[in-house]
Amino acid sequence: ILNPKRNDCEYPYKELSGAGIGFKLIQAYNEKQGMPTEMVYDYLDMVAVSIASDLVDIRGENRVLSFYGLKKLNENPSIGLQTLLEDCPKKDQYNISDILFGIGPRINAAGRISDATAAVKVLIEKDYNTAKKYAKVLSERNHERKELDTDITRDAIAMVEQSQRLMDKYSMVLKGEGWSKGVIGIVASRMVEQFYKPTIVFSLNDGMLTGSARSIKTFDIHEAIGACGDLVEQFGGHKYAAGLTIKEENYQNFKQKFEEVVKNTLPQELRTPEISIDAELNLCDITPKFFRIINQLSPFGPQNMKPTFCSTGLRDNGYGKKVGADETHLK
Repeated sequence: ILNPKRNDCEYPYKELSGAGIGFKLIQAYNEKQGMPTEMVYDYLDMVAVSIASDLVDIRGENRVLSFYGLKKLNENPSIGLQTLLEDCPKKDQYNISDILFGIGPRINAAGRISDATAAVKVLIEKDYNTAKKYAKVLSERNHERKELDTDITRDAIAMVEQSQRLMDKYSMVLKGEGWSKGVIGIVASRMVEQFYKPTIVFSLNDGMLTGSARSIKTFDIHEAIGACGDLVEQFGGHKYAAGLTIKEENYQNFKQKFEEVVKNTLPQELRTPEISIDAELNLCDITPKFFRIINQLSPFGPQNMKPTFCSTGLRDNGYGKKVGADETHLK
C-alpha cells in the first residue's frame, strides 16, 4: 500500500495527490527495472493536472512536480491532454488555473454526467484522431454539466430568496427532487458564494439523500456533520468540503441539528466574507520587472496563492472599461 499519510510511512512529503502517488510507483518501477529516467517524465503533465484539479498543497515536492508538469504540458503534452487543451481558450502559456477551470472540469464531467470511461480513454489514447473523438464527448458532457449546474443553482437560489426563514438561518441545507448528485457539489459551492453560509445540498435517490457540503473560511464543516452523527449514515471529507448520506425521513431532524451546531460554533465575526490583502501597492510599482518577479513564485495554488494587492485613492479618468457578462467588473 502506497500512502504517505500512514503512520508507519517514512516518506518525507505527505501532500502528494492521488496521481502523485501513482507517479512515485512509476519512478520506483522504472528504477528497479533499470529503464531510462526520461521515460518517467512523460507522465509529468498528468501529475500537474492532478495536482491542480485536486487542490492539493503546492509547496515542497508538489511545487516541483507541478512546475515541470506545466513545462511538459506547454511544450509537449500527451495526446489526450493535447486534444483537451484544443477545446480550451488558446493561450501562449497554460498555468494551474487553466487546468483547474479548463482541463479539470472536462475530465470530471464524464463521471458527473454518466461514467468516467471516456475520461480514462482520452488520457491513455495514443492516436490523435481517436483521442479527439473522446475529447469531443467530454466537452459535450461538460456543456451538459454546466446546464444542469446552472438550472439547479437557479432553483436553489430562488428557494432561499423566497423564504425569509431560510434567509435568516446560520446554515443552508437544501434538497430538490431530481437534482443530479453529479453536480450538487458545484451547486453547494455556488450557494456559498451567493449567501456565505456553511451549505449542504442533497439529492434524493431510492429513499436516501446524498449530500455535498461546502464551508466558509475557517469553519470545519466535516466536524459539524460529525456532531450530527446519530442522523448520518456515512460521511467523509475535510474541513471545507464533505460528502454524506442520510435517510430521507431524517432530513428535517438533521437540518435542525446542523443549524444548531453552526449557530453555536460559528463566531459572529466570521459570518461576513473578507478579502485578505497581502500588501498595498502604488500604481507606479506595477512594472514588467514586478510581473517577472511575481511569476518566479509560480506555480500558484493552495498554500502558495497568487498574492492579492490593493491600491487606494483611485478614480476612473474615463479609461476604465466595464467587463464581464453582466458588466460588474472594471478593467
